Amino acid sequence: MNLTVKRSTLSAHSCLLKYLVKRATSKIAVEVEADVLNKLENEQMKPRKHPGVIKLSHVELPINIGKALEKVVGDYPVKALLEDAMKLNRFLSKRHPPPEPDEINTQMSRIIEEVNTVMPIEKTSELNEVEKRKWQQRRDNLVRKRFSQRTYAWKPIVYGPYEAIVYALGRGAKEFAALKRILQEIATRDPDFKPNSYFDFGSGVGTGMWAVSTLWKSTLYEYFNVDSSRDMNDLSELILRDGNENHEIPLRNVFYRQFLPGLETKYDLVVCSYSLFELPSAKHRQDVILNLWAKCDGYLIVVEEGTRRGSQLVNAARDLILSLDSPKLVGHIFAPCPHDKVCPRFSNLNDRTPCNFETLYEEPQHCNSSRSSSVVCYSYIILKKGLPQDANLSWPRIVRPTLVRSRHAICRMCTSEGKLQEVIFTKSKHGRLAYRCAKASRWGDRLPITIGEPFSTKEMSPHSTESKENTPTNSLDDRSSQI
Repeated sequence: MNLTVKRSTLSAHSCLLKYLVKRATSKIAVEVEADVLNKLENEQMKPRKHPGVIKLSHVELPINIGKALEKVVGDYPVKALLEDAMKLNRFLSKRHPPPEPDEINTQMSRIIEEVNTVMPIEKTSELNEVEKRKWQQRRDNLVRKRFSQRTYAWKPIVYGPYEAIVYALGRGAKEFAALKRILQEIATRDPDFKPNSYFDFGSGVGTGMWAVSTLWKSTLYEYFNVDSSRDMNDLSELILRDGNENHEIPLRNVFYRQFLPGLETKYDLVVCSYSLFELPSAKHRQDVILNLWAKCDGYLIVVEEGTRRGSQLVNAARDLILSLDSPKLVGHIFAPCPHDKVCPRFSNLNDRTPCNFETLYEEPQHCNSSRSSSVVCYSYIILKKGLPQDANLSWPRIVRPTLVRSRHAICRMCTSEGKLQEVIFTKSKHGRLAYRCAKASRWGDRLPITIGEPFSTKEMSPHSTESKENTPTNSLDDRSSQI
């Protein structure tokens, strides 16, 4: 009888606790920017077209580029080219930067210590000369085997005529889509920016030129491309000529070089895309980034694979530029970060999630029989010369897909405080306009809001449907494994 009473008491306490938790849940306060809110209230702007949205649902190659790619294939078997293109994409997605000498020495010392526990040096005193040599050989083989298993065997990729075509078919549309999405943000947010000159380090088959010419062809008077592969440069020029060497290049003043020029010429737009992995050391990467920043008179864009390693290289370039204190080299982050603090993805050592974004794109018709959309995942940084003048740079950016559910939308954002924050937007707690803006925003967009402190919700019935939405909101720093 006493046991039954105790169970009933525990059950009552449990129900009461659940009810109190539902009454005491909290929300994150948000406030829509005043000028945006005014336009929304006066119906001068629709929530799905708020200024933080970059409307570029999916990207297709320009028709002339697609036809040129089909021509440059020539007599090569398309099936074999596409198979090699898939192998190249898999290889590049797993690529690491070359290990540094101190990393190699540390790894070797650790391995030798491990081998010493298995094959101690003292044992050689019991062996004759012949046995010593055999024992030492086995020991050296074991050290080399473990070292090769644990150390990335980096080597530069050499692109010949065939490899260049494979790269164009397998990477052209993908890189064009990533660059077009990045450049579209500059064109949308800075409509007064009309570049006259363009510099591309690691230009490859010319994907950067394809992208910038779709936006600023009328104002650009110079395209300077640098790539160490002459075959890549030749193929890039052939594609611009629509696959026919006798055709004229439709762009003005296109130049190709295999090495960075020593001239101190300034360029309005400088791009370094998918090139940092090919440099032999961290010192080389730093020298290149500093060289490009010195040539930049407007925007510098660095793009890499959307992997953890690619994100690390982009973040290193970001931190390097922000660390400069020379008045001539001062700059700020234009995108994607709404802050200049340490990246929250790297401040938490337990979080291995890269800072990356996605864009849908269409493969060329002769490369995609199913005509289904593909996804490119990339990491990037846009740096702008000079001090920040845009008051909207601090708008939080959505860093993972928006989860739209019944009567609420979940946005996971990087904030101006240098933190990862999740906000569950509801119409009742944040207002109709803030909720609709959040619902219409996608991964990579910004929200025109200011994030405030958590606040308690009103008391509600434990049977209320809305109470299910009001689960406690946690910082993404505590939920990084889920995001």
